[in-house]
Amino acid sequence: MTHTATVVLVDGVRVAVPDSLNLITPYVLLEQHDWFEDEIKFLRRLLQAGQKVIDIGANHGVYALSMAHAVGPTGYVWAFEPARETATLLAEGIAANGFEHVTLEQSALSSDCGTAQLSLNANSELNALVHGNSSTTASETVSVLTLDECLERYNWRDIDFVKIDAEGEKLNILKGGGRFFSELSPLVQYEIRAGADLHLELVQQFAALGYRSYRLVPGLDALVPFDSESPPDGYLLNLFCCKQNRVEQYSGMGFLVDRQSTHPDARANPVFGIHKRAMEQAEYDWHHTIACMPYGTRLADLWERTMTTGTHADVGEALSLYAMSGDSSLSSGERFSALDACLNLITRLCEQQAPPTRLATLARVACDYGARSVAVNALRQLADAILKENGINLREPFLAPGRRFDAAPPGDAIGNWVLAAVLEALERLGSFSSFYTGPSAQRRLEVIRDLGFGSAEMGRRLDLLQRRFGGDRTL
Repeated sequence: MTHTATVVLVDGVRVAVPDSLNLITPYVLLEQHDWFEDEIKFLRRLLQAGQKVIDIGANHGVYALSMAHAVGPTGYVWAFEPARETATLLAEGIAANGFEHVTLEQSALSSDCGTAQLSLNANSELNALVHGNSSTTASETVSVLTLDECLERYNWRDIDFVKIDAEGEKLNILKGGGRFFSELSPLVQYEIRAGADLHLELVQQFAALGYRSYRLVPGLDALVPFDSESPPDGYLLNLFCCKQNRVEQYSGMGFLVDRQSTHPDARANPVFGIHKRAMEQAEYDWHHTIACMPYGTRLADLWERTMTTGTHADVGEALSLYAMSGDSSLSSGERFSALDACLNLITRLCEQQAPPTRLATLARVACDYGARSVAVNALRQLADAILKENGINLREPFLAPGRRFDAAPPGDAIGNWVLAAVLEALERLGSFSSFYTGPSAQRRLEVIRDLGFGSAEMGRRLDLLQRRFGGDRTL
């Protein structure tokens, strides 16, 4: 019999999970008090009371339960989870939260109704329907439905959101949901990565149904058009898609940047004026932004002497563009254009012979933009430079590589503050969780602790690694 435990997430939702640090979900939830995907944070802001949502591949219910909390008792959630043990835990989670507006359907979704074999993995996230030859691993027989069958069964009319995270089954789910996607108009979140494989064919499949695809910009909590012609970021897991009526709805609410707002011709047109506006408005100048932060007050005089030499004006412009991207009084299109211009500029500046701290700015901007691979590469270069030189040149204004360090006083040893900020950002961004890095992350976490700038989460990461690989594998 599997022992279970309950983990409380940042939004207060209680999730029932297996009591084992050797499994992905319980480990990640205990480590981060949340799931590691930025999309779940976005949905907590996007979903409104009274809305109706569907979770296909609900697993232990991290998304389903958080969405149920967001839509409240006037909304509704249908959660599909075929695996018997996993569904039992999800039912415990539903009961633990007192949610009466969640229906748990212990079925898989595919292209046809009936039954099928579900291969079972120790990590239930990797369970998948078996097609063709019988499974060579443990499996169980499960019920299989289609979206179109459920459309009739549950009398779905106004579905606001659908999450699809079913290993190897997304195309079949679309095939079994032709009427569903034609008659309804939800925003859809769909997983495109399975291990090392990217399933970008889903972008075209959804496009054929009238759904345009978007990606999340984490720093803005907004969706922008996904460019399927450009190489995707190496950490990209999910995309969103929707019809034009949802585009208009969410762009009006500031949650989505429409295609026209990010057209290259618009960004390149001087009339668009993003660079000009960023430089002309005093509140975006680094004197009024990062120089007012605890680390900035320590370094402002030094920065002033450097910037007056006239050789660092472009850095000041990049910092102003970044400040503009954070101005919530602007439209999401304006903010994204500023962030896009900032990333292009600071990338170019880092290609020159420059102080290593520019890499900290690049990492922060790239992370906000959703270019996580760029951020990780910059952080690794910066960490190597600091350790190699046994210090760092701080004479040029820079962004802290992680948002938490904006408000963290550097104390007397500002070099330790910089190194801790870089290592923590690398720990957060280099992998989705220390579950995946294992003991190789332990030394970095110990350094962060010993530098005196460790956060509660960094402490939990170190503790979990020591327990997991020291023999204590229970929550």
